[in-house]
Amino acid sequence: MRRLTALILLLTGVVTAPAQWQIFAEKLPAAGAWATYRMETIRDGQPASASELRFSVRPGREIDGRALVWFTVEPVMWLGSRERAPLRLLVRPDMDRAAASRLIENSAEIVFSNPVKGAYHMTREDIAWVSDWAKLTYTSELTTDEPAKEEITAAGRGFACERLRMLASTVTDPPMVSKQVLEFRGMVWRSEEASFGVVRAEWEERTTKGSKTKSETKRMSLLAQGTETPPAEPVDRGKDFSVWRLIFGR
Repeated sequence: MRRLTALILLLTGVVTAPAQWQIFAEKLPAAGAWATYRMETIRDGQPASASELRFSVRPGREIDGRALVWFTVEPVMWLGSRERAPLRLLVRPDMDRAAASRLIENSAEIVFSNPVKGAYHMTREDIAWVSDWAKLTYTSELTTDEPAKEEITAAGRGFACERLRMLASTVTDPPMVSKQVLEFRGMVWRSEEASFGVVRAEWEERTTKGSKTKSETKRMSLLAQGTETPPAEPVDRGKDFSVWRLIFGR
């Protein structure tokens, strides 16, 4: 029974975790671009915790005549992992806002470089299977807020930003598990001068599961950005995705 519960929680987690990263995937910069952000998490009655996240782009491969890139966010947890590691999504570099808002389903492949159990990759078919099993539905929108323009200081300089209101939700309703609803409400400050479009973001993340609801506030601010020579070696895709390998560590 414990193993079945672990399986259900693991599969449910795959489709909800990256909802917050989609705002960085719109019109990705050229391969070699990177940016770091400070991320604060604030929960009621607890001290704020802070971490640093890094986004980067490196060449991918061609699929159906289209050159794709690896969009990487690190370090993060994925699929119930206890370890934090790079999460790489193989995507089109020119996604518009609508396509970026459906980041997971528009990924041709996902690779998680787990440092303990080893790297593994999920194909588009794997992603679709998990989404169908979890009965995933979601919405995402960014709309102009007031004031529409605002000057934001980050990474030691000023940015002329477009101020946007973010509203998003992710719902999963898998078998034998209570329905879970995640709601994201907040603000995003975007600028074309920021490598990944985002200078600052703040949102409340509200999770309702059964009769229980919890909420936390997250804040992200640009720390630094730049370019580097992308690694010459291809991404280590590791093993094929397997739910049982993830649970039993095989």
